[in-house]
Amino acid sequence: MIANVFHKDQNDIAQSITRFEQYVLQHPDEVLRRIGCTA
Repeated sequence: MIANVFHKDQNDIAQSITRFEQYVLQHPDEVLRRIGCTA
């Protein structure tokens, strides 16, 4: 089982990844700006 101090269990990790993917898809310009790319 995968777990760490940020996520209580594997399901919590999966939900976090899903939220991250949704954020990237909804805010691509912001994501590119944050990683140093000009959008």
